Amino acid sequence: MKGEKEGGFQGFWRPARRAGQILIPSLLVIPSLLIFVYLLFETTKLSREKIRQQFAVDSAAFIQMGDYTNLLNRTAYVNGTFPYRIFKEAYECPNPETPLQMASGSGTICPYDMLYAAGLFPKYTGDVKGQQPDPLDNKKKWDIVFSPGIRPEFDGNPSSKMDKGLLDLITQKQGVDIMIEWGTAIGYYKFYSQVYSLLGQVEESQWTVFDRLTESFNFFRKSYYLNANTPDCVKNPQTCGNDGVYSSGGFNSTKLTKGGNFFMHYALKVQFHAKVFTGGSLPPYYLGKTNPPMDMTTMAPDGLFQLATVTDSRLKKFGDGLDVYQGWDAPSNYFNIDFNNIAKCTETGRPCVHALVTSQCPQLTTAGNNCVWPAPTPKYQTRLYP
Repeated sequence: MKGEKEGGFQGFWRPARRAGQILIPSLLVIPSLLIFVYLLFETTKLSREKIRQQFAVDSAAFIQMGDYTNLLNRTAYVNGTFPYRIFKEAYECPNPETPLQMASGSGTICPYDMLYAAGLFPKYTGDVKGQQPDPLDNKKKWDIVFSPGIRPEFDGNPSSKMDKGLLDLITQKQGVDIMIEWGTAIGYYKFYSQVYSLLGQVEESQWTVFDRLTESFNFFRKSYYLNANTPDCVKNPQTCGNDGVYSSGGFNSTKLTKGGNFFMHYALKVQFHAKVFTGGSLPPYYLGKTNPPMDMTTMAPDGLFQLATVTDSRLKKFGDGLDVYQGWDAPSNYFNIDFNNIAKCTETGRPCVHALVTSQCPQLTTAGNNCVWPAPTPKYQTRLYP
């Protein structure tokens, strides 16, 4: 019995040793794992570079488009809000001005209303007589316009330069109907010419700054250079960002040009009518008139500034957006795949990133993105789209 137990125990089956069998799958799995790690590393490296390029282009395009937004908003202020508030503050009744008597004795007229009726400056259609201007911050459209029918050249948005050959500061009819004395009329002329000369200088300065900033689009180039820092930019900084600047439908092809799609309008001569008193003889006065009219080109070569405008087509383009396609060179990789050829864009001939940048106002759809004139509303905003 004892022998049988021992014999049975000795005959019990044991598994064979299999330590060497793991070697065969390892020969397949480990290289595959290494390849996967390399693939992950190279994909991450490529994705990281693309994200860096996209960020650089987005930032550069947004900063450069900010120059357009600033110019459009500041021009809207010069066109509407500034002259409206300046003349209302100076000539609105009862303070500081007193009404002028009508020659017929039928009543009075405020100098502010008289000058507005002559088409000298625009005002808000919701203006309340004798009260301070209401804040317009919560309104999407600022209806600031000239007296209807008096300045037909500015009833809409001019598509070309519209200089006024002769501007009546005080019309002949006003000179007859209103008891306005010659010396008072001269005071109105001096104040009007000073205000609009200053507005013209402000707008000219704004344009000069904008023109310099967009001459070579250095804000775009410098921002892209600092954020992307590509070897090509380091080697050739003067051409850095050329793809983005010269993209079809981009910054260079839609430049604002003075006299082309950006206009500053002037009055070349100014005249006025007023009563000249004769010192008590009959009749006590006669209707005087500036003869010859005041030549405003002696004060400034272009004349007396009136308005600045941008063509509808260019404003619509800014609302639709400028395309920026910036090419970049993909880094080399372990697998020697030529991504510069495989992933090249038709716009640049190499891999590229794209940004669509706009300058939009509340009248984007209703007025074709025109908040410069008419209804100058300084609410343009720079927006970036994928």
